[in-house]
Amino acid sequence: MIKIGNRRELFVDDYILDTEKTTAETRLHHPVRRGDEIVMDGEGEGNVCGYPYVFYSEGKWRMYHRAGGLLPNGEIDPTCRISYRESDDGIHWIKPELGIIEYNGSKRNNFILDTEFAKQYGVTHLCGSTHVFYDNNPACLPDEKYKMVICTKGDDKLISMVSPDGIHFKNHGLVSDDGAFDSLNLAFWSEEQGKYFCYFRGEHVPDSTVAFEEFSYFQAMANRLWDPEKLRYREPSAEDIPFMRDVRVTTSTDFINWEKPKLIGLPDDHVQLYTNNVIPYPRAPHIFVGFPVRYYERKAWTPNYDELCGREDRIRRRDNCTAREGLVITDCLFMSSRDGYNFNRYDEAFLRPPVEHDYSWVYGDCYMAQGLVETASDIPGADTEYSFYVSENWRAKNGYNKFARYTIRKDGFVSLHAPFEEKVAYTKEFVYTGTVLYANVETSGRGHVYFTLISDGIEYPSYEIFGNSTDKRISFIDPDAVSKLSGKKVVMKMSILDSDVYSFKFE
Repeated sequence: MIKIGNRRELFVDDYILDTEKTTAETRLHHPVRRGDEIVMDGEGEGNVCGYPYVFYSEGKWRMYHRAGGLLPNGEIDPTCRISYRESDDGIHWIKPELGIIEYNGSKRNNFILDTEFAKQYGVTHLCGSTHVFYDNNPACLPDEKYKMVICTKGDDKLISMVSPDGIHFKNHGLVSDDGAFDSLNLAFWSEEQGKYFCYFRGEHVPDSTVAFEEFSYFQAMANRLWDPEKLRYREPSAEDIPFMRDVRVTTSTDFINWEKPKLIGLPDDHVQLYTNNVIPYPRAPHIFVGFPVRYYERKAWTPNYDELCGREDRIRRRDNCTAREGLVITDCLFMSSRDGYNFNRYDEAFLRPPVEHDYSWVYGDCYMAQGLVETASDIPGADTEYSFYVSENWRAKNGYNKFARYTIRKDGFVSLHAPFEEKVAYTKEFVYTGTVLYANVETSGRGHVYFTLISDGIEYPSYEIFGNSTDKRISFIDPDAVSKLSGKKVVMKMSILDSDVYSFKFE
């Protein structure tokens, strides 16, 4: 028996749905790019800024990210910095002068770490793979309210640090020495599960069911397989080891002692995931949502590459850096989990690369910031929405990175959808507590949704529901229907026409 109490339920998976009776379509939705951009044109920033993450704490939004640029030979400058920004509304950001790191003879900047400063913690390679979060664990010590995970060197160790203010950190302990930590490693406290989760990248050798085009090769092998005269990959030999990028998870109850990392459970092993961006969903923290970067490595240069935007820079990457730098394209997927270990993944892209321009459609597109930022709508009086920040212009030859703002409606990742032909959705039997039902619905002017609660064979239908609101109160013909069925076994039927239903919640 499913007991939901008064928690919000989303349709990101089939946990609550009776799929055999449901005829409504499950539809993945996509964020919309807005005009707001954070351009990395400040001193000490540049064109290899990335891995941003955002959270709200102590009255403000906070953003951290890698800052750095390219050397004249096209390689990434190994001396990079971790930048800090803050905002009152999640849209307009300032860079406070922190006075910690000296850059070009001055400490009047917003850097909390750089490569040299981090050496005192045993960190010898700041590739931007740091993550700070605000610890909501009731047992957290006051001088450890902000916690960081940071790799010590490329793929060596992942360690933790703590801070009372999110600016000044001290060493704390080891998280793991089993992983590939050269992307955004992240951690958070889950109140629902009473423990910390830490997610990071790993690698494994694919099994025989994985198609050749899906896996990758280690960098030296990939370059050796590249045949520049024929613009293709040579056939791999038995000595060439393919691998798949994956996501690992480890947990801890005290942020000191961590369990052995596990490979997260997914429907199959046919997708390379470079990052994960997992968070407890704010409006339903029993559900984790993730926005991983999908890494897709075409194995040969085809005429389409010559017609794709940024041809000359793409050839430079391919020939002067690594073969995969010119061939790989990245986008972003959506996944969710109810236990933090097993994930439901959508293979349709949640976020596609932007329209073609000089620095798009590259390895580096669609790296979404970890964190959902609740922001005001552009429409006065409308419901608030969620903003995402997405890294663009990665390694732009003559320019800067930028973090572009995208928005999506609350709960708006996946919906139950019906076209102009009424479809139905049935839940499994569940028990709730509450006296009022709210739903996140979006209908056309002609469209509608009817909600019917069914208990002991008796149906309690709602009035016709139409409109567009993230928390619409559902009125029933029997005004006491929700109250009288609270605590009893019910099935909910939704009759949907030219509309979407994103979530529901009893209160």
